[in-house]
Amino acid sequence: METKLKLYQKSKKSGFTLLETIIAVGITCLTCMMIFSTLQIVWKINANETKNDRLQWEQFRSVIESSNLDFKYVRVGNENDELILYSDAMDDFYELDLYKQQIRMRRKIDGYMPLLYNVQKVEWRYDENRKSIFISIRIHGREYSEEYIMDRKK
Repeated sequence: METKLKLYQKSKKSGFTLLETIIAVGITCLTCMMIFSTLQIVWKINANETKNDRLQWEQFRSVIESSNLDFKYVRVGNENDELILYSDAMDDFYELDLYKQQIRMRRKIDGYMPLLYNVQKVEWRYDENRKSIFISIRIHGREYSEEYIMDRKK
């Protein structure tokens, strides 16, 4: 009889009870729900960031392509961080430069107008043969680039 009592005591100590298992499953479910909801928030933020960057890029493109300004290429200056354009319509020079993670457009008379925010890198390159300017910009780790047909100012 003493042997039976010892066996019963050993089996009672090993393993989990039903209550412990339910609590462990509940904690696991709560943890998974918190992780999933956090991931959803991160995905939404990333989607909004991408959407805003794309919108900024499209607005930037519309300024460069604007028939109201009718830009002509002048030069790329200061180690490729500024682009000088001339507007026949406004009869004035415009400087696009990278300053504190912003692409801004300036004239000598006025202040400046920010065109793009959170810019990490910019590259301007003019091709004489094609008479085009290639613009490449990195915003939040994503590359945006475009080639514009643009004559050189004489």
